[in-house]
Amino acid sequence: MDKYRRLISENPRLVYLIVFIAGITLRLIYIGSKSLWVDEAYAAGLMEMNPIDLIRMSIAGSPHPPLAFLFLKFSTILFGQGEAGMRIVPAIASALAAIPLMLLIARRINLSSAVWAGLIWAVSPFAVSLGQEAWLYGIVSCLGFLFVYIADSAWHGSRRALYLIVPIALTGMLVQHMFGLFIAAGFALYFTVPVEQRIHWKQLALVSIIFAVLYSPFAVLLLEQASFRAERMSRASMDMAAVYRYRFLVRVPTVFVRLIPGGLLLEAGRCIIHDTKQMIFWFIFGAGNLFLLANLYLRNLLDRKFRMWLLLLFAVPFLIFFKEDPTVRHLTILWIPLGFAAAAASARWKLAGPVMLAVSAVMLLPYFNIGSFPYHRSDWRGAAAYVEERFTDDESILVLGGQSGGLAWDYYSSGSFPRVALGGSDPFNNNRVPGRSAQYAADSLLNLHDSIWIVSDFWGGPRTSDLIRGYRVLSEVWISPSMEVTHISE
Repeated sequence: MDKYRRLISENPRLVYLIVFIAGITLRLIYIGSKSLWVDEAYAAGLMEMNPIDLIRMSIAGSPHPPLAFLFLKFSTILFGQGEAGMRIVPAIASALAAIPLMLLIARRINLSSAVWAGLIWAVSPFAVSLGQEAWLYGIVSCLGFLFVYIADSAWHGSRRALYLIVPIALTGMLVQHMFGLFIAAGFALYFTVPVEQRIHWKQLALVSIIFAVLYSPFAVLLLEQASFRAERMSRASMDMAAVYRYRFLVRVPTVFVRLIPGGLLLEAGRCIIHDTKQMIFWFIFGAGNLFLLANLYLRNLLDRKFRMWLLLLFAVPFLIFFKEDPTVRHLTILWIPLGFAAAAASARWKLAGPVMLAVSAVMLLPYFNIGSFPYHRSDWRGAAAYVEERFTDDESILVLGGQSGGLAWDYYSSGSFPRVALGGSDPFNNNRVPGRSAQYAADSLLNLHDSIWIVSDFWGGPRTSDLIRGYRVLSEVWISPSMEVTHISE
């Protein structure tokens, strides 16, 4: 073990390179094998626009700031507009995220322990999926870990790091509003540094003011997003007591256990009780995460103020469930306390690192074996191929996939078959006219055609069974767990 630690300490750059290579290799394997899901299809629809139109349309039709879509545009310019081309920049970002995470942990513990945290990030299905998705969160994780590490360096007196605080913070906030969690964490780190070692508080105040002034013009986007979601919940007349029960009894524990396996684990609920494998993995990752975090606080390996910072870093994000319903992909910040916990365990027990790494890597087998993203399980590629192979004259296609279902269908369709997609003809326009009901659309199409194919994404639309009452079902096929194709006639 001493020889291993000495080898790492003498070759730190090589160690970081090896972890990155492991991470990027796993993210590039089958990077184009999984079908786009509807949010990726939304991004794909922006890719043919020039940058100015892309920014304008993404602001109008998405709650997310536009910079993430520009990153994806850059990816398509370099690597093409196929699935793999859109996903390569997020893959690189997700793999790179291990390096600032390791640097932060190495500063507080040691590099030989930090390596295990970096390797677990490199191989975990959660992090790999962030890097194989043409969306926001692989980029957010990289910028977030980098910001916290740079902030820690700045508060310890690095002038170069101090100059980088505002640019990285602005970049992160223009990728996703939830980056605010990383900013709060980075600034809170100041108070964990011993007084005699940290910079003067006036420098902290100056950096904070500069960031607030520069970000203020963009803060309107955040306020609009919050007001829109509040209005939507008000219109739905939700029973908030029931909503909170669901969020804190189901969603919170689900986020907690998914930090390593990601969407491969089902939501907490009755369905997992009848699935032995799900129960086993739920127990392994739930108990494992609890054990790691408990070990972090049962030892004096870290300074008391820093351990309090890690505790707040883990607890505060869950308070968001009072206002929102984030997924684990929104809360990559939880990987900072988890990474420290993994490093602390490996520093105490010789086999802890290899065991955690092996358990994480095992979950890659089912991840690579499925043709859709584990969170969404919607195979639009398979649905388009299935329908178009069987399509005959005087038929039509009804696409049910939320706001971007039509874009997802069009991405894989040859374009020579008539289709109607509910959710609006222009998902990039925030002044959408309310669409027809799915029932009305099915009735209208059957008045014009002998039969229709209903392509239904349960993640973004109603169940097909709600539409086919009174119709003759010619065929009903599950393309993937959340994608059903039903052929009906009168």
